[in-house]
Amino acid sequence: MIRIIEYFKSLKKQLEHEVYELKRTGSLDHFPGYENVLVEHKILQRIAKNNVPEWKNALSKVKGIYCITDKSTGQLYIGSASGDDEGIWQRWKSYADVNDLTGGNKTFERLKRRGDGHIIDNFTYSILEVFDMRTERDYVVSREEYYKRVFQSVKYGMNN
Repeated sequence: MIRIIEYFKSLKKQLEHEVYELKRTGSLDHFPGYENVLVEHKILQRIAKNNVPEWKNALSKVKGIYCITDKSTGQLYIGSASGDDEGIWQRWKSYADVNDLTGGNKTFERLKRRGDGHIIDNFTYSILEVFDMRTERDYVVSREEYYKRVFQSVKYGMNN
């Protein structure tokens, strides 16, 4: 009997953990991993406005290929973040800018004529592929072109 009690005391000690912080999985602070990013425009705006550290740290450390989906039409836009400064974070933060939701994208400028609400209510952002920040710009752009062919986003989507 004493052995069993000692065993359970030992087991209890092994299972005791200190809780440092509790976060809800769906909270803005939670970055789901590059392969699981699917964020609505409204949420992206909140993340960018608040410079949410987990998102900023993750997205600013990689270049990448991303997909923007217009949920109202199903059309896709394939883009890349190939610059050497702040990676995907820099590019997505420009899309989230409340003063210019287009990020300088000419196709989105035309959509903006429908009103800012169209982009805010219908756009989602996801990541297709990530690269180390040392990856050459030409290689990232070649991968962007590959994904445009795969998803036929020039013919059927928002890449013109």
